[in-house]
Amino acid sequence: MAYPDCWHIISYPRSGNHAVRAIVERFSGRPTLGCPGNERDDPPLYLRKKNQSLNLIKIEDERCIGRKSHSLFDLIRHDAHEENAGLVLITRDPLDAITSHIYSLARPRLLKRKVRCDVLVQKAVQEYLAPIFAFRGMHNRKRIYVRYEDFVRPNSGIPAKLLQQMGLNDKQSTETEIVETLSLSFDSLRRPGRMNRDEKIVAAIKHEIAQRLNYADVMDLIRADASDTFVS
Repeated sequence: MAYPDCWHIISYPRSGNHAVRAIVERFSGRPTLGCPGNERDDPPLYLRKKNQSLNLIKIEDERCIGRKSHSLFDLIRHDAHEENAGLVLITRDPLDAITSHIYSLARPRLLKRKVRCDVLVQKAVQEYLAPIFAFRGMHNRKRIYVRYEDFVRPNSGIPAKLLQQMGLNDKQSTETEIVETLSLSFDSLRRPGRMNRDEKIVAAIKHEIAQRLNYADVMDLIRADASDTFVS
């Protein structure tokens, strides 16, 4: 079977894009690129301080294996360079992903001033759905779908299955190697922890999200096209 030489790795922010990039970089020996225009703050995982210390990812081929996108605009810009690239879509429960992302962007004092959560959430839900509709629309490409919760669950076997579906299983991966590689990415999801969350605000955000979208809705949207490859 012929596999794409490069992949778009697409997701809403705070949904595990770094985790997938870390696994793909380590077991392909090739770098991944961040969102276009953000090269300084979103470099390949192997160049980051944590990997420089642990030396888990070793690049053997400088050709890009993956390109990260959080928006349709990111995907369009990346696709201009990789028009035959495959797609890996990652989702995380919208309650968790959207809440985390809103909290990471909005200053605590703004949230505490009773900024209308419904306005923030409405925009965020639209942005959450954009990668999913882009994924569905590119039906002429090799497409793979993975849930973040499954990907990081201990002993799930999902990272190894993803590598196999991408044609990157030349290097056999052990569970120990998977766990230590995933550790390179978790700081990205923990960044909002630098500020103490106001649980009342969190509850208000989640309430607004639940009025508009749940994970079952997301699964239904993605399963509407049975030709996709689901890694589960």
